[in-house]
Amino acid sequence: MKQFFRVKSTLALALLVQQAAIADTYKLEDSVVTATGMAVSTMQSPASITRISAEQIERSSAADVAELFRDIPGVSLSDSATPGMKRIAIRGESSRRVVVKIDGQTMTDHSNYGTPLLIDPALIDHIEVVRGPSSVINGANAIGGVVNIITKRGGSEPLQGYASGGYYSATQGYRAGAGLYGGMNGFDYRLALSRSEHGDRRTRSGSLDNSDYDTESVATHLGYSWGKHYLAFKAEQFNLSANAWLKEQPGVTASMGFPVRDQTRYAVFYEASDLSPWLRKLTLDAYQRTVDREFDTRTSVIIPPPVPIQRRDIDILSEDEQLTRGLAARSELELIGGQPTLFGLEYMDDRLDTEKNSIRTNVMRAPVPPVTTTDPSSQKASQQMWSAFLQQRWNFSEQLTGYLGARYYSVEGELERSTGSTFMRPASETDDKLLGSLGLVWAPNSHWSYRASYAQGYSFPSLSQLYLITRIEGSDHYGNPDLKPEQADTFELGVRHESSQWLLDAALFRTSAKDYISRQGISSLPDYYGQTTPTALPAGAVSWVNISKATTEGLELVAEWRSLGAFTPHASVLLAQRTFDHGNGYRTGHSGLPKKSGTLGVRHFTVLGKGLNSEVDVFMRAADGARLNNQNGEILPTRRHLDRASGYATLNLAWNLDIGERASTRVLLGNLLNRDYRAIDEIPGMKRHLDVEFTVEF
Repeated sequence: MKQFFRVKSTLALALLVQQAAIADTYKLEDSVVTATGMAVSTMQSPASITRISAEQIERSSAADVAELFRDIPGVSLSDSATPGMKRIAIRGESSRRVVVKIDGQTMTDHSNYGTPLLIDPALIDHIEVVRGPSSVINGANAIGGVVNIITKRGGSEPLQGYASGGYYSATQGYRAGAGLYGGMNGFDYRLALSRSEHGDRRTRSGSLDNSDYDTESVATHLGYSWGKHYLAFKAEQFNLSANAWLKEQPGVTASMGFPVRDQTRYAVFYEASDLSPWLRKLTLDAYQRTVDREFDTRTSVIIPPPVPIQRRDIDILSEDEQLTRGLAARSELELIGGQPTLFGLEYMDDRLDTEKNSIRTNVMRAPVPPVTTTDPSSQKASQQMWSAFLQQRWNFSEQLTGYLGARYYSVEGELERSTGSTFMRPASETDDKLLGSLGLVWAPNSHWSYRASYAQGYSFPSLSQLYLITRIEGSDHYGNPDLKPEQADTFELGVRHESSQWLLDAALFRTSAKDYISRQGISSLPDYYGQTTPTALPAGAVSWVNISKATTEGLELVAEWRSLGAFTPHASVLLAQRTFDHGNGYRTGHSGLPKKSGTLGVRHFTVLGKGLNSEVDVFMRAADGARLNNQNGEILPTRRHLDRASGYATLNLAWNLDIGERASTRVLLGNLLNRDYRAIDEIPGMKRHLDVEFTVEF
């Protein structure tokens, strides 16, 4: 394994020196907006950005949306033991430091994990992924980067439709979906339905209990265009129920489930273009999103003699509702010598209401009867954030373009209610911050572009980190109202190339973050907590704290060689080092980020007959080992099955068959060598498996 990574790293550096190569993940001629707020080609973007097109989404056999991101360099997936709720991490930054947007609207999640990707893949037109801080353009929490999912509108004909289905052998699962869409006389519409069911995951070592999940989705879009104007309404309901796999521990029986995680979203959009010589574009949008969550964790611990307690059972039932309302306005202007200026205002109001009941039963040794105590509690908290931002583009010449941006934030959080035997006293926090970004792109010709950028990132603590007491994998996590916002600075150099022979995108980056939020073990309650009755903190209790610093340095490379006729070799590589400075004299490179990871493969395209096209991709995914140490150089016992992983490599084969323009079939043979493997912060990988999907359009 070590030899393999040494060869792979040498190959990646050699390709960079030779100006060779990048993968089919990119279509550099396509335009993107997420990095700058204005439509520019990927070639002209000052940030590292990946565009996943509608064609790539349609040709993927991914069982869920998150799998579309797995082979992007610098991007990793996290499920925290719950495969139905995968999240995105970028350049080693946790999912909580990655902004997830749908149609430019931020999907906040005030849990301790980050925002899961809950959307039907059939709704997606394309996806834009910014790797690196983007808080100036895309708002708070974009320290790691941004995922912007752009959904489809209507169609070009009065009535169109599709039906799709899939089977996934490793979970004995399926996914089915159907939709109608169309447009005429300025109106356009879309209606889509989907459902999936997945059983327990099968690995080479056996089936993983409690790793099943189900989803269902219904969504609609209504739009009307007239002249230079367009108005649209979108509504979406996505329901998820999932269990969580927990590694067995001697003397401990545990289960964790999310029987309800429902998301409802309503949004209104208005767009106008060329309203005056100085107003090129105006967009207004408003949205409301509700997330209903239920969480049930049950733990039973056998206690050996001579303690009079034979077994301790803990059952924690939690229900919460998060309500988010947002408003945004953006205008693209030409005020200074015809140079484009982007100006925007955004407001977001998050409200979180939680109800929890902790039931603890001590089963005593005979003849003493069991002793049961209950501890109902509730918390209500809110956070309001508004910001104003400005992005100026300067076309210094046909070859050189500059970008200068700034955003001002004002944030206020408040704990409105806290009850229970352990409660937090009323608290509120405010913060304001001015951030900046700077980028330069030099494109000497249509095939090459070079970029340099500096960007600041900003992340205000979540409501859970500030005020709530939550239970995560068997440990109680106590909120800390004294937390400071996180801040980050990133410097980046990159090069892009596209021609008939090569495709290349490479970037060198360095990110330095301060006041990083992490967890730290505690043995007694902090001063801002009170108790109605004296109780001892449970074993493994932790609180959220600011650590001193986190630094990440790395090289991202995506490459494709197009000069071998029907065969196309491709590769994506991340070489990175991430270091935590905990501020207590302990520094560690064990930060949960593999130092080397990537893919290597070759595609073959052939025409089998009239309207019958075939593409086969044989590829390998690999990463070296990683672990995540706490401030004492340890891994919490309850996190050992997630925060430590060995290196792995899997061999896979994907086949796409297009039958005319109306039908397609996708097949994935995963883990062909049937290896045991696990990526860090994910449950064990699937055994050799077969995924089959089909789509028919009419």
